[in-house]
Amino acid sequence: MNIEDRELHKRKSHLFMLLMLAEADNEDSPLETLFINKVAERLGMTPEDVKEIDKNPENLTLVIPKAEHARMEILYDLLFLMKFDQDVDQSEIDLVHRLAFRMGFRPTMTQEMIEVMKQHIGRNVPKDSLLNIIRKYMN
Repeated sequence: MNIEDRELHKRKSHLFMLLMLAEADNEDSPLETLFINKVAERLGMTPEDVKEIDKNPENLTLVIPKAEHARMEILYDLLFLMKFDQDVDQSEIDLVHRLAFRMGFRPTMTQEMIEVMKQHIGRNVPKDSLLNIIRKYMN
């Protein structure tokens, strides 16, 4: 696999993880779809790309980025998607824990971040709240 293919596969994996989370609570949320499409746009992909990934997940294997900042970006997207529909379901929490662990993040750090998200449903998350948790575990 060449570098361009690998980068595309990473972006598709990022979106696939978000799609998995959106489907974890068995509810279709237009807000979650909007969020995922915005992430896709940020990654240089289209809503059609998202639909293709969602229709054919068996064609995709998860690629976890090596760079910590890229893994953290995925974790942030997962955390914000989880609260985007104003409801944090246990199945979503469980999936975020599994994916975060797979990306190399400590379960205690992930749980603290999830608690911050739950405390701010329907409100903005203070900028420093997640950064302070990261600093605590990364130093």
